[in-house]
Amino acid sequence: MDKMGEKANHKVKMHKIMYAVGVVGVIAINAASWQSVRFSDWYIKTIFPVWLNTYARLTSKVPFSVGEIMLILAVAVTIFGMLFWIVNMICKRKYQKAVRGFGKFYAWTVLVVCYVMTLNCFILYHGSSFSDKYLAAYPEADQMVVSLSEQAVTQVHIPNDAANEKTYTKKELAILRDYIVEKCNELEKVIPHDDSGDAYYDGNLVEASRQAMIKLGEEYDQLSGFYVTPKFLSFSDFFSQQYIMGYYFPFSMEANINSIMYITNVAPTICHELAHTKGFIYEDDANMIGYLACINSDDPFLQYCGYLSVLSYVNNDFYDSIGKSQNVYQNHVRISDGVAKDNIFLTRESWYEVEKTTVVKTSTVKKVSDTLMDTTLKLNGVEEGMLQYNNVVGQLLTYYDGKLY
Repeated sequence: MDKMGEKANHKVKMHKIMYAVGVVGVIAINAASWQSVRFSDWYIKTIFPVWLNTYARLTSKVPFSVGEIMLILAVAVTIFGMLFWIVNMICKRKYQKAVRGFGKFYAWTVLVVCYVMTLNCFILYHGSSFSDKYLAAYPEADQMVVSLSEQAVTQVHIPNDAANEKTYTKKELAILRDYIVEKCNELEKVIPHDDSGDAYYDGNLVEASRQAMIKLGEEYDQLSGFYVTPKFLSFSDFFSQQYIMGYYFPFSMEANINSIMYITNVAPTICHELAHTKGFIYEDDANMIGYLACINSDDPFLQYCGYLSVLSYVNNDFYDSIGKSQNVYQNHVRISDGVAKDNIFLTRESWYEVEKTTVVKTSTVKKVSDTLMDTTLKLNGVEEGMLQYNNVVGQLLTYYDGKLY
């Protein structure tokens, strides 16, 4: 073998070694996060903010969603690679060298994506939750389990100490539900509505929501510091078919929100997605943080949106807890017609526009999206999958313990 051949073989060997080291590295980081909450918490507190204050600052300056562009490029590159491979096979491997080169590029790209997703998303699933850090009834509480049993609604279990078990009953859930409904009914009367009855906001709602998170950061240290600029999704019609209000793109560290959803969803969704950029990846945590940011704002509109954001979760759990008895339900505070009108995802007009341009049925898109989301959550150790969104009720019961009951 000549020197050029030896040199080429050496490059190939080094390439394989480097790639193998990269694969082992990403596996090791994920394994460490799965095995150690302490490691994950250390990473979230020490390293994750570095990406937020550097990379996220850069993507935040771009006026459009970088994450959406990345998704489009990923699909385009993948399709191109598949077509290129097919053409090469048809042409009897005429472009074999180019295909091999593209394969190497694609393999390294996938590895980089795995690292980015690990560092900006996967590790976060194995750190302490917001409720663990700030809301747990007892510091040593290891988990919160939501149960709609006859005796208990929510229990916070304390390991090896039955005397410290905290139980919330249907009565306390009813008190919480009535309180949320009363606040919604009260605030709905003071926020502006147009002639058709739709709520509207006179000002910069995006920045107001961002400021609400900055204010909340004064109380909860992990939420303090720099915040990215939330951006509206360009393909909101498609995301609406999935009933998605917002999206945190780990590979661009952006907080993106649906541009056509009803206005009362905007502030809680912005705060929800911004919570993800602060290392709180659990959906119930983000729901709770969004709620707290809004209700603690000085702006009545944000307060209304905050209470409205948890109304369905609390009301549905309460309704289930009473066995869906209409007699019992009607003896509690009634949700006003105005609140019911504001508690929607899209207006009829918006839904009409979405359906008018759809390529695939909304029901199909939503089913696929729910399955993917549920699978993703479970693969990251969230056993309840998409039901995790509902767990905000348990956090609310804990938060109002000593305040309402």
